[in-house]
Amino acid sequence: MAQGAFRCRVLVLCLAMGGAATSHATYAPQVGSASSSGPTPAAAEPDRSLDEVARSYCPRGLERFLPGSYYYCVARRELAQGHAARSVAALEQAARWGSKQAQFLLGVGYTRGDSAPLDRARGLAWLALAAERGDVVYLGVLKSAMAQASDEDKAEAARWYGQLLPTYGDEMAATRAERRYRRERDALTRNEAYGAQVCIDGLNASHLEAVQENGRDNNFCPSRQPVWLVARQVDVHAAELFQGWAGHVTVGELQKASRP
Repeated sequence: MAQGAFRCRVLVLCLAMGGAATSHATYAPQVGSASSSGPTPAAAEPDRSLDEVARSYCPRGLERFLPGSYYYCVARRELAQGHAARSVAALEQAARWGSKQAQFLLGVGYTRGDSAPLDRARGLAWLALAAERGDVVYLGVLKSAMAQASDEDKAEAARWYGQLLPTYGDEMAATRAERRYRRERDALTRNEAYGAQVCIDGLNASHLEAVQENGRDNNFCPSRQPVWLVARQVDVHAAELFQGWAGHVTVGELQKASRP
C-alpha cells in the first residue's frame, strides 16, 4: 500500500510540473548548498490521472529523435503500473539523454526509498542534476531535501554528484541529445523540398498496419503527412526536453542563443 501511494504522489507531482516554467542556469548547482533565492514553487494541478499514465502510449518513433523523451514516457508508465525496477532502468536511459524530469524522478525515488533502494545521498545528487538548469520547482525540492540531510549525507552526495555529472550533466547528456536530434531531424527534412510525406509511429500515426505487398510484409500508414508537419511535432517534444538549457533553442534548426 505504501509503495502504491508513493507511486501516485510522485507521478502526480511530475505530471503537475510538465508545464512548469524553467529559468536558465549559468552554473552547475552545488550539492553542498542549494540557493535560497527565487520564488517558492507554486502548487500545480495534475493534468492526468495515475490510471491514464499507466495506459499511456509512448511513441516508438520518438526514440529516433529524442530518446530522453521516449524513455521518460516509458518510465512513468512502468512506475504507474507498479514495475519499479523497470521504471528505474528507463529513467536512467532517459537521464543519459538529457531528461531533467527523469533525473528528478530518480532523485525523489532514491531519497524516499520507495521506487528505488533507499539512498538519500544518491537521491540528493540526482536532484542536484535535475536542478542544473535552474528550474525553480526542482531547486525548491533540492533545497528542502538538503535542509533535512545530515552532513554525512551531504558529503556522500557530493561524491555521487561528481560521479554522475560526466555522464548525466548537460555538458554531456544534453549535448549528446542535441546532436542526435539535429542529425535525425536533418535526415527527416532532407526531402522536404520535394513534397515528401512520412509516417512515424506515435507522431502522426497511432500504429502501423502490416499489409502484404509483392509477397512481403510492409507497414501501411493511412495518415501520411508532409515532412514539415511531422518535424514540427518532433520540435514540440524537443522544446520540452531542452527547456531551460542555456545556449540552445530547439524550434527548427538549432541555433546558439546568448546567455541571460
